[in-house]
Amino acid sequence: MDFRVLSDSSCDISLEQEKTYGIQLISYYVSFDGINYEKDRREVTAEDFYRKMTENPGVYPKTSMPTQVDFYEAFQPYAEKGEKIIYLNLTSKFSSSFQSANLAAEALMEEYPDCKIAVIDSFSATVQEGLLVTEAARMAEAGLSFEEAVEKLEELKMTSRIFFTTGDLSYLQKGGRIGKVLTQAASVLKIKPIIHLYEGELQAAGIVRARKKSIRKFMDDAKAFFADKNINDYRICTGKGYDKEEYDAFHQEVAEEMKALGFTGEVESYQIGCTIGVHTGPTPIGIACIRKFDA
Repeated sequence: MDFRVLSDSSCDISLEQEKTYGIQLISYYVSFDGINYEKDRREVTAEDFYRKMTENPGVYPKTSMPTQVDFYEAFQPYAEKGEKIIYLNLTSKFSSSFQSANLAAEALMEEYPDCKIAVIDSFSATVQEGLLVTEAARMAEAGLSFEEAVEKLEELKMTSRIFFTTGDLSYLQKGGRIGKVLTQAASVLKIKPIIHLYEGELQAAGIVRARKKSIRKFMDDAKAFFADKNINDYRICTGKGYDKEEYDAFHQEVAEEMKALGFTGEVESYQIGCTIGVHTGPTPIGIACIRKFDA
């Protein structure tokens, strides 16, 4: 392989995918008290994190990005060997970690002139980012060069989408992702949001009055997205929070409806992790897709 793939813990790939593709993840930090921070995936699991959220309603966890030193230490073992690295970062609209990663990469390329490090703003988050990260790993396995992969990833990131909802807008409001007025309205009217994530930003796509209706609405949005496309040019996945029973039924329904549209692949399943869970609360559920590099 011509290059190595690294990313951050917000991409929410599975441990199996980490091992299969040899992807190294750099952890964000999460905290419930704003004092004691734990490394996402390494020191706290998504299951434990969501359970603690459900047991402590009204407590809003916080997240802290990796430091420039974290990035330097992650990149350095490869840089000193003169290897090439492609690092895919959580959308820069959500975090300034993109700047820290770039600073670390620039320092290392100056220190080790034989290495190459491309820091790519994924324009995505959680399972959407995970699809892009694993596409990068597939490119490495397929023998694409560093330069070819960087160019292709810049194209593919613009094809990805997330369609999702969450049960409690207060977490998004606390994290500065939506306005206070909408959060208050949602609380009073018991409305549920429909949210899309594309080109790196959250986009409001409607509101409905019930959880099941909100799920139905974003599923219809996902189906409409494929109306003028060859659905088999894409990878499709679902993402879950804490409610396994709800998710299992949802995932099965998505798989059936995508099959009815002519999709012949597997609808993949991802666990939405702690870094994004800080902003969604324990009840995120959604669909993500990305065009495959070999489409």
